[in-house]
Amino acid sequence: MSSHSSSRDSSVNGRRNFIKQGAAVAAALSLPAFPMIARAAPPVIRYASAGVVGPGELETVIFSDWFKANVLKRHGKEYVIETTTARGTPGVATLLAAEQADLGTLAFTSLATTIAQDAVPGGVTAIAEIHRDAVQGYASNPFVVLADSPVRTIADLKGKTVAVNAFNGSVDIILRIALQAHGLDPRKDVRVVEMPFGNIGPALRQKRIDVGVLAMPFQVDEAKKGGIRTVFDAVGVVPPYPVLFQSARTRFLKSQPAAVRAWLADYVDAQRWIYDPANRKQVVALTADLAKTPAASLDEYFLTAKDFYRDPNATISAASLQPPIDAMAKLGLLPKPVTIAPYVDASYLPHRV
Repeated sequence: MSSHSSSRDSSVNGRRNFIKQGAAVAAALSLPAFPMIARAAPPVIRYASAGVVGPGELETVIFSDWFKANVLKRHGKEYVIETTTARGTPGVATLLAAEQADLGTLAFTSLATTIAQDAVPGGVTAIAEIHRDAVQGYASNPFVVLADSPVRTIADLKGKTVAVNAFNGSVDIILRIALQAHGLDPRKDVRVVEMPFGNIGPALRQKRIDVGVLAMPFQVDEAKKGGIRTVFDAVGVVPPYPVLFQSARTRFLKSQPAAVRAWLADYVDAQRWIYDPANRKQVVALTADLAKTPAASLDEYFLTAKDFYRDPNATISAASLQPPIDAMAKLGLLPKPVTIAPYVDASYLPHRV
């Protein structure tokens, strides 16, 4: 090969390299003109549960890590849920009022009190039911006595000591409504004491109280031991009503409606997945692990007719909340009557048939 040819090839290669380098530089310089569009992080929903893990608050099962990873198909895409635990529904109401939670689990007592006190800036709205009491054929929270007790009817409670888990809580209100309906004064005719649900059964058997209310799973455990009987429960005392339900700061609903709808769509889908018989064994095992309770005990009642009623669509209505709230006002437990309809909005739930 001649030196002339070699020189020419070198010149051509040099031009090619220059063109390549120039193209690279031009591409680099052009990047600011065509910036990459960063995908926005999904909105965060700060959710406060009321302190009961597992079947008592089904939402705590649904927003567990396993469900986030395997069932909640919108989580991490359309919303991210971050959870905290309060001490009862009054604690949830406090977090909502302080704007330290966006959504949370409330009972009719805490919702009505919060509204009457105008405690949450911008207001609070009930958006989805968790479970319902006073439904014929399903579980309720029974007021029980020892099998040999002379107490047979609500009227027989006069002069007796009755244990509830919390003064002015939902079961305390049911007790007061029942007493009034049978001509007894809740303040004068009965001594009401407060103790944790788990202590009520032992206190009854030790005869430190005459009557006690039993929640899940304690009513199942105490019934297996025998020697107790039910005097009454909420069925027949009040119409069916939501025991627990999801509520939100109204300002958050208005600012993040799509995120709330995505969460509730996942919630309803997850509840249907939970109730699918094909998934029962896995659901019981997961829930037992979360609740730190034996799976065999949980399997006896969870998701059966021995459990509370849960609406498949988590539908909530003002009509179901108003009667027990009216009873609170009649009992003097609210500073003023509360009309609940403006504070209930089921439109964030998915429309299902």
